[in-house]
Amino acid sequence: MVAVRRGDPAGPRATHDPVGAAWGAVRRTGSATARDRLVRLRLSLLVAVQSGVAAAGAWWIANDVLDNPQPLFAPAVAVGTIASSVGQRFRRTLFLVAGVAVGITLGDLLVSWVGQGHVQIGVIVAASILFAVLLSGEGSFVTQVGGSAMVIAVLAPANTNLAVPRFVDGIVGGVVGILVALVVLPLHPIHRIRRAGRPLLDRIATELDRVAEAARNRDAELAKRALDTLRGVDTSDLDTALSAAVEVVRISPLRWHNHNSLEGWRHGAALMMRSLLQSRDLALNLESALRSDEPVPPRLADAVDSLAEAVRHVAVEWSPSANRPSRSQRAAMTAIRQAQEALTSGLRIGGVNLANDVSIIAVNTIRASGVSKHDAETLRRDLAPDTATDRGERKPAPDRPQAGPAGPLTHGAEDPP
Repeated sequence: MVAVRRGDPAGPRATHDPVGAAWGAVRRTGSATARDRLVRLRLSLLVAVQSGVAAAGAWWIANDVLDNPQPLFAPAVAVGTIASSVGQRFRRTLFLVAGVAVGITLGDLLVSWVGQGHVQIGVIVAASILFAVLLSGEGSFVTQVGGSAMVIAVLAPANTNLAVPRFVDGIVGGVVGILVALVVLPLHPIHRIRRAGRPLLDRIATELDRVAEAARNRDAELAKRALDTLRGVDTSDLDTALSAAVEVVRISPLRWHNHNSLEGWRHGAALMMRSLLQSRDLALNLESALRSDEPVPPRLADAVDSLAEAVRHVAVEWSPSANRPSRSQRAAMTAIRQAQEALTSGLRIGGVNLANDVSIIAVNTIRASGVSKHDAETLRRDLAPDTATDRGERKPAPDRPQAGPAGPLTHGAEDPP
């Protein structure tokens, strides 16, 4: 049982300035948004170059080599292959080429039935899209069917026998798009994961700072705001980067040598995503403890501060094969020690849960840098004060996230080894 100290809750009940807090939140949000946009721009730079090269190459092959007149579909499909559904390019390309084929066939058939004209164009496009929806709800397929049918309806009066050349254009565009994206100019899988993960880790660290401030000032509303922000954190960029990295390493000969290191990065990404879930539990448990007027000693606030520092350093130092203790590892070890010390100060169940949350996130942070689960758990036990064991106090729970609001976290095993 945990020794419970009765009396006034630990820490002063500070007066909170709502205007200052709101202004600080605006500044943090604005700064994070600007960083996110810059990172997305950097991630899109290679995609933009790939799209330009693929469009030019597809047009040249279809127009100059195959002598197809006005090969509009070739660059369109090439760009669509590269710019959308990164990580699922083969599936995307199949839908695009199938959409071209179905759209051309429907366009030719409907033009022969209803003729040409502005009203007929509208009817042809609407009918083609409805038919495509019946076949498949895939957005790229439906869009390509409608666009292909429209082109046929518009060009049919001046050109005949468009079906075969346009279908060939679609195949050329898909093949060129795949070659450019995965062979000629493949993305660097590790760089993409690191760049996509950095803003996510920065956001987690920023909200952990707010959780520490809420614990120190006994501000339940601030803890609730941090929880709401953590629940809204978007992990789609990192999910996409992981999918794209797996695809490139599997297919591109230029990136086959990255296979082993990619597994380490996927393992680290899965652990940091779990840390996001556990951070939500941390904020939720703090809000509950404060509203229940439980003691939250300053040492717990210090532990969350150290945890935020550890996650913030991970955003810069992130590597699954660190050979020596990094700043993030040292800060995480400090957080574990401070959380364990807080357990000796007399806590109720809410405070114990907070200490457990801090320890779990810190261990995940250490493991993300290449430390094995066994070694990280041993380190956590070694950092526990002897007094905690002597007094029979509760140790941190096993390294499993508590139930909490889940986001689109789809990569990595449920319990990475």
